[in-house]
Amino acid sequence: MSDGPQCASPVSTHERIEGEFMLRLAYVGGLGLMAGPAGTHLKPEGPARVLRVHDRGTPGQQKDAFREGWRQHGAELVGSFEDVIGDGQLDGVVACCGKNGDDLQVIAGLARLLHERCDTPPFIMHMSTVSAGFTVAAEVFCKGLGVGYVNYPLTGGPLGAQLGGGHPNGMLILASGDQELYNRLEPTLEVLGRPRNYGASVSAGAETKLIGQHLVFNGCTGICTGAALYAECFADGVMGGEQQGAYFDFLNGGAGGTRQWDVALSKGVKDDDWGTGFGIRHAVVDAIYAAKLAQEKGLSRLSIQPMINITLAFSYILDRYPERFLATHAIAPEMIAKGAGDLDAFMTAHGAFAPDIDTCLASCIDSLPPSVQQTVRLEVAVEDFTA
Repeated sequence: MSDGPQCASPVSTHERIEGEFMLRLAYVGGLGLMAGPAGTHLKPEGPARVLRVHDRGTPGQQKDAFREGWRQHGAELVGSFEDVIGDGQLDGVVACCGKNGDDLQVIAGLARLLHERCDTPPFIMHMSTVSAGFTVAAEVFCKGLGVGYVNYPLTGGPLGAQLGGGHPNGMLILASGDQELYNRLEPTLEVLGRPRNYGASVSAGAETKLIGQHLVFNGCTGICTGAALYAECFADGVMGGEQQGAYFDFLNGGAGGTRQWDVALSKGVKDDDWGTGFGIRHAVVDAIYAAKLAQEKGLSRLSIQPMINITLAFSYILDRYPERFLATHAIAPEMIAKGAGDLDAFMTAHGAFAPDIDTCLASCIDSLPPSVQQTVRLEVAVEDFTA
């Protein structure tokens, strides 16, 4: 790698384990729902040892459980990126934080510290869902500092992360980029989840994740439309209850089924639980990235418009219920006739049907709460990492 730290010894930051080398890692975002379970999956015998985990001190029962898991693993909880990198005797850092706007300075700061302190060429394994363009710019920036960069986004939700790599329903790890680095990381990835490598392009993992989001969000819209229609046809405009649950349990056994019933909407209809699952604050940004990818690849508006629509539906929920944590299926009650006019008015007012996609995307972003807008950062260039 050009302009990077010189390698004094290729094994100086490793420990031998049964003839192989144990990776020495640090985690940023290791107290989140997707990365936190790694503390229990990674064992003392390898294939990786986590030395330090970034801890901002955010309270919470789940975070405390992850903290204890990391302590049992042997990791030190530290409060700054400087302490995460420490003396630089690391192979790399795992970062699993947020979206473009969250992770821009995270990746930039970690790359600079790794460049300054590491004696052997380090890497960043970035596991957040970001836009494809972010990964391209990040790789160029990191390479200029002699730091390897790969983006391996995760899918499968918190339950998949908890199940780990030995379970058939463990989370998927969508890898791509540098093949040699993937080979080094693969044993660790197989402990954490179910990895698959999509080739040499650094953006292929992100693109695969966003292709998956087209499947998810179109399924979400479809099943929520079905639930709203059922409410109007059979339940006098009321959503929920045992009878509607049984109806969709049966209907989803046929050719028209979608997993969005099982993993999302069934919680709301059967249990009146609209907050468990894929949180709207994160999902809305993914929908924007998915729309942007489809636009960049020249797809028809037929493919892009559903992402615009669900983005604004999510934005409507965030605007209407600012204090509640709601999941993607919470759009369903708003689609029933008595509330549909307000949802439609919001979408129209915020440019759902503007003549060009760039205007639609800009209007979608402008409709979001400021705290969510800041995470989107749709356009990312190499220069942004140095700002």
